[in-house]
Amino acid sequence: MEHVRQKRKTWARVSPVFYVIIIISVVLSAFVYNKYVWLLDIFSGWLILEYLTLKAYSRLIKTNVSGKTRVFINERFDIVINISSEAKRPLVIEVVPPAVVKKASVRLVLNPQDSVSLSFDTFFGTRGTKDMGYYTIKIESFTRLFQVLITEDIPFKVKVFPKLEYAEAEVERILEMLPVVKSKYKLVEDISYIRNVREYEREPLSRIHWKQSAKMGELMVKEYEYAGTTRNYILLDLNLPAGIYSKTAWEYIHRKYQEEAIRATAGLLKYFTGKHEKTNLLISHSKGTYNLSFTDYVLYFDYLAEVEGTLEGNQNTTELLEHVIDVVQPTDTVILIGMFLTKDEVESLLRLRKRCGRIVVLIMPYGFREATSKKFKSYFDVPLEVRELYNYARVLEEENIMVEVWHENTSFMEGLLKLTDGAQV
Repeated sequence: MEHVRQKRKTWARVSPVFYVIIIISVVLSAFVYNKYVWLLDIFSGWLILEYLTLKAYSRLIKTNVSGKTRVFINERFDIVINISSEAKRPLVIEVVPPAVVKKASVRLVLNPQDSVSLSFDTFFGTRGTKDMGYYTIKIESFTRLFQVLITEDIPFKVKVFPKLEYAEAEVERILEMLPVVKSKYKLVEDISYIRNVREYEREPLSRIHWKQSAKMGELMVKEYEYAGTTRNYILLDLNLPAGIYSKTAWEYIHRKYQEEAIRATAGLLKYFTGKHEKTNLLISHSKGTYNLSFTDYVLYFDYLAEVEGTLEGNQNTTELLEHVIDVVQPTDTVILIGMFLTKDEVESLLRLRKRCGRIVVLIMPYGFREATSKKFKSYFDVPLEVRELYNYARVLEEENIMVEVWHENTSFMEGLLKLTDGAQV
């Protein structure tokens, strides 16, 4: 994406030697008349003319900047600075990229009517909207006694999306093991998406893929993708539960939970939208609740990139459950992601279960371990608030509510595998 010039500032950086030469020239010219003073005057005049000329040429340098405005965490992308000159002579310039790029400056000669493109690659390690800052073009004088600098803001911001935590096979196994899948979860063929082509086996003529049949020399038929007639609800609670009293002690843990819960949610959204299933995402955050529904999972990322939870405990998970309890249908699926689950949430889940087909609860008080890292020695234990959940586990299982609690040494995939093991039992 290309962007026009914006907020340009031109200024000069002058060496003290420049001022000393000018002052000496003026003082000597007032009292001394000889050829050496005249030469000094000529040199001083040339310095002043050169300074004014470079200032004028700075206005003849045209720039624009291009680059991606949407990337994922740790995804490398290029910031391209295009520079052209309408000056009447070559200019020695140094291009200093924005500080966020963390790259060395580039020195070059910019010829008249010439144009150059400089590419600087970078990445961001955290999600959110990032201000790119500014870059600088330094026009150097032959004497190195001064520089004319052009400082210009990058005219766009970059939105950094969260990473996706992939676990598609495990999600499918969980949903297949729940009894509601066999009894109430109805599937219909979606003729907009061809999943496969196979040999003809007495299917209706309307299913024959004539182009493939001609290419293969035998009759081939279309297999369509299946689209669910139900809706999935993913409830993501980013707030620290109201029952936690030591907010300061949980600040770091909450931050870790928040980032990893968002990653898990992003992976689930990609999975469901890839299966062409209708999905609602509800996010409880510091400013309220989002209720989102898109067919393209990337559109959710605009919200996931910016959303932040709160430590104040003004909202609780029960309020999030209340948003869907009156709208779910008997064949819908609800997936709840949170830090804790208390007696109040358990009661709300049991009421919700009477209205929807299945509920999966993913509790991550410490987030989860990176799938690419090895297991480590953990000094944390499940908090008292989470331990109370085990008192209700049997009741929840009898109601086909699947619950998994992540320890900090458990990866996201390992937690899902425990869910599938429990479903098999």
